[in-house]
Amino acid sequence: MMNTQTTLVMHNEVNNLPVVKPTEIKAKYNACELGTIRLKQFLPIIESIATGTPDNIVRQSDAAELVANIPSLEQNRSRIDKLYKNTRIDTRHLAVNLLSDEAIAHGHSQTIQSRMQMYQEFAIPLAERVAKKALLSASKSIKTNNHLYSGTNIKDHIRLIVFVSSTGFVAPGIDTELIKSLGLRRDTARVTVNFMGCAAAMNGLRVASDHVRANPTHKVLVVCLELSSINAVFEDDMNDVIIHSIFGDGCAAVVVGACQPEQAIGQGKVVIRDHLSYLVEDTEDGIVLGIRDNGITCQLSRQLPDYIKTGVNPIIERFLASHELTKENIDLWAIHPGGTRIIQNSQDSS
Repeated sequence: MMNTQTTLVMHNEVNNLPVVKPTEIKAKYNACELGTIRLKQFLPIIESIATGTPDNIVRQSDAAELVANIPSLEQNRSRIDKLYKNTRIDTRHLAVNLLSDEAIAHGHSQTIQSRMQMYQEFAIPLAERVAKKALLSASKSIKTNNHLYSGTNIKDHIRLIVFVSSTGFVAPGIDTELIKSLGLRRDTARVTVNFMGCAAAMNGLRVASDHVRANPTHKVLVVCLELSSINAVFEDDMNDVIIHSIFGDGCAAVVVGACQPEQAIGQGKVVIRDHLSYLVEDTEDGIVLGIRDNGITCQLSRQLPDYIKTGVNPIIERFLASHELTKENIDLWAIHPGGTRIIQNSQDSS
C-alpha cells in the first residue's frame, strides 16, 4: 500500500520546483512535408524486365487436331478447329507436353496434389532463370543512382520479393526458393499474390510501387509465373478446351526501384506514376477461378468481352482526367492478351 504521507511530501516538493519553459526546436520539415517531398522527388520505376518460357513448344494446329480427336470431344470437332484458328496463335510454350499420349491419358486422373507437385518441379527452375536475368539487367544501371544506393551488388538492395501466380500454390513458396538460390538477403520480405487471374501482375506491381515509394533506397523483385498446362483437363467440357487453346506457360520478372522522374526518363526507364484498381458492378462472373479435385480451373463468361467493351472506357477516361490527360495523350497501350475478342473490344470500348 502506498504511504499517503510520503506521497504528499513529494507532491509539495514537486510543486515548489521552478517551471522551465521547454526550448522550441524547429525542424526543417515536419513528417507530412517530408513525405510530400519524398513523393515528389522519387517515383517507382521499372529498372529491368526479363521473360522466359519452358523449352517445350506446341504448334497450335497440332494441338487443335489432337483435341478434336479426343473421343469425348469428337462431336465438337468443327467448333474446336475454328476455335483454335481464331486465337491467331501459331505456337505456345508449355511445361507439360499436352500432345503426348501420357498427358492425354492421365490428364483427367491427376489429383490436385500431384499437379501442385508438378507445379513446384517446373516453377522453381523457370523462376530462378528469369529472375537472374532481371537482376543482371538491373545491376548494370545501379551505379547511376549513387544518390540513393551504396555499393554495386544488386542483391543487397532487393528488400522485397513479390511472387504472383494463379495456376499453382505451394508453401514454403517459390519466393523462399528464390531467396536461397539467388543468394538474396535472408531478411528479404516476401509477399505472394495468388488467384487474382489476369490482373494479378498489376497487383504485384502495385505492391512493389508502394514499397519503394515508402522506402526509396530499396528495390523490389516481382516475379509472375503461370503454368496453365499443369492443370490441363480435356474431357467433355468446352470451357476447358477454350482456356487451354489460349493460355500458355511462362514467367516474367521485373526489378522495381525509385528514382527522380527526369533522371529515369533520361535513362529510358518506365516510370510508374499511378495505379488504379476498379471493381465494375455485376461483372464478377467474368473470370472465375476455382479448385476441384483434379486441378485448378478457370471459368470464362460469354459476357466477358461485352463487359470490357462497355465498362473499360469510362473508367480509363476518369482515371486519365484525374491526371489532366485524355486517351489522345497515350502513345502506347499494353493490354492483357486474353484472346482476340478481348483485345478487339478493349480497342473498341467507348
